Amino acid sequence: MRNLALPAVVTLLMCVGMWYQSLTPEPVVAETPPVSVPDVEGYSVRDLEPGEAELTILPSDTRFVKRLYTAPDGRWFQITVVIGGASKSSIHRPELCLPAQGFQMMRPRSLAACGLEWRSISLVRAGSAPLGFAYTFFNGEGFRTASHVRRIFRDVWDRSVLNRIDRWVMVTLNAYTDDDRAIAEFLEKIGEISPCLH
Repeated sequence: MRNLALPAVVTLLMCVGMWYQSLTPEPVVAETPPVSVPDVEGYSVRDLEPGEAELTILPSDTRFVKRLYTAPDGRWFQITVVIGGASKSSIHRPELCLPAQGFQMMRPRSLAACGLEWRSISLVRAGSAPLGFAYTFFNGEGFRTASHVRRIFRDVWDRSVLNRIDRWVMVTLNAYTDDDRAIAEFLEKIGEISPCLH
């Protein structure tokens, strides 16, 4: 009898949870946070189109802003902004797709730039110098984090308790180097990608 107590309690809680969910109204879908990616003095800028994989794998209401910045000496940085739709699958942890692009991920670390925390990773391909990669997340409510886990917990809270679907934004930076100082300096030049960042 004692062995049945825990499964009975769990089943009861699940039933109460499903009943509560059935009574809640349709969730509110948050507005898309404003996003702008500025020009940077001393760099030529080219707008890029989303890749075929981004357009076919991610939900159709996912939006993209991609810009490539190139300095006269050949240094380059690429900013990609992914604006999530209503589905949770619009935004994912970048570490899931980087190996499929042929990269080995090395030296994960935190990086501070523009008053924000960024997750920084060195990307290595055989026979090539390491490239830099950094990312951070924010939503329209002003919540900012470089932790995918913290973003997931916030999203679960918003969807389950507040009955709100946030439009999350993931900002990634690809760079010609994995030197954190060079990456941070460029991110400082970018400044405000969105009012939500500050």
